[in-house]
Amino acid sequence: MLTEIRRAIQPDHEAICLLAEEINLQHHAHSAHVFAAPPGIERDAGFWRRAIDDAEGMLLLSVVDHRVVGLLRAKIMLPSETPFLRMRLVCHIGTVVVTASMRGQGIGKQLLDAIEQWAKVMAAEEIRLEVFSANREAIGFYDAAGFGLQSRIMTKALLPL
Repeated sequence: MLTEIRRAIQPDHEAICLLAEEINLQHHAHSAHVFAAPPGIERDAGFWRRAIDDAEGMLLLSVVDHRVVGLLRAKIMLPSETPFLRMRLVCHIGTVVVTASMRGQGIGKQLLDAIEQWAKVMAAEEIRLEVFSANREAIGFYDAAGFGLQSRIMTKALLPL
């Protein structure tokens, strides 16, 4: 299987929206109290158009046989203006998704490797991402890719679900 990893361009927009819808459905199923129910690709279309053109970010695609099967969205940022924390550039991964039928074939790892190379070129000192504790498959994937637990985001609901 020949996989092409490349930067997204506007003609990829519809394929990106369809793939993002797949991860939106999964997120909503795991954490409906956080993720809105996906009404279809229209709601997020503008978000993905902006992500494609974001000069400070990177939207990578994995393409197999001219079909978009994976994506990774990342951005370089300064994580905090808190005076007692070291100021350093961080590559923040916001979205990773590989279509269900193609998981387990190394596509996600190829995307992570490509974004790691980009982050190094951009002088980032680390890569960060968030993953929900209920998403055991993703946690296992990130563990195997060398990511480790640095902090924990904890929440307390104030309104009934």
